Amino acid sequence: MLPKIIAIVGPTASGKTSLAIDIAKKFHGEIISVDSRQIYRGMNVGTAKPEGEWVETDIEKGGSINQLFGARRTFLVEGIPHWGIDLVDPDTSYSVAEFKAYAQTKIQEMVSRGHLPILVGGTGFWLKTIIDNLDLTQTSADLSLRASLEARTIGDLFHEYKQLDPEGTEVIDKQNKRRLVRALEVTKLTGKPFSQQQTAGESLYDVLQIGLSVPREVLNERIDTRVDEMIARGLIDEVRRLKDRYGCEVESMTGIGYRQICRFLSGEQKLSEAIEEVKNDTRHYAKRQMTWFKRDGRIVWIEPGTSVEQIVEEFLM
Repeated sequence: MLPKIIAIVGPTASGKTSLAIDIAKKFHGEIISVDSRQIYRGMNVGTAKPEGEWVETDIEKGGSINQLFGARRTFLVEGIPHWGIDLVDPDTSYSVAEFKAYAQTKIQEMVSRGHLPILVGGTGFWLKTIIDNLDLTQTSADLSLRASLEARTIGDLFHEYKQLDPEGTEVIDKQNKRRLVRALEVTKLTGKPFSQQQTAGESLYDVLQIGLSVPREVLNERIDTRVDEMIARGLIDEVRRLKDRYGCEVESMTGIGYRQICRFLSGEQKLSEAIEEVKNDTRHYAKRQMTWFKRDGRIVWIEPGTSVEQIVEEFLM
């Protein structure tokens, strides 16, 4: 019998975190955030990290809740442990292969505690890497080729990548130069589209994937509201602090919300323009997320607010 895990998937602002917490409360679950931006410390508002608290072990007083969860520090949201958050500093490189190893370790720990592992997030490739035990490409870097690619514009890189790997361009962040460079690098070195180079390995888990399907108009409204709330909660100050410490060129700062506010702080555009661009780019990102997830016929799609208790109970039987 393979360990049973649940994955909550869907576009940004669809309500994944709330659903995951509800399931965790009812079925003794712990949550792993599968979000390639929430791994960074100090990037809280712009990545929509759930609001919670870090609980630390007090060894002199005989420990705390962390003894139960096997960690010196545990991030609790409504009493539910969340993992995959604040793993590295914003100027630290962190790969999907590293996250896969981290998530597998956490899943094993949860299973050993008799708890239900719940993956939640919108970074589709990272989720697939764990769910399907993908054998990630080990193509070594070609420093000369990489340097020539990095010297080109984002638009030029995306145009060539679209010619070589049209399927890959449907889901890649075309504003993320680092990912475009790597995708093109691997494609050129191997002669095979980057999007086709990850093969599934032996199944490690029995997975129930629940997808949240939100009408496009409703989702766009939620995205606009979320961005406005981020601004009100201090996104500009957050980006300013990060910019002062790390600059705007590190990979973590190329994410939606951060790159636009960076341009505002650098005097390249007005705040109103930056905010509107954040909203537009987030809508496009949500569309790419749905394109990715809709390809997986194993996902059970529901509308937000729909009870999933029976679905989960039947799966765990």
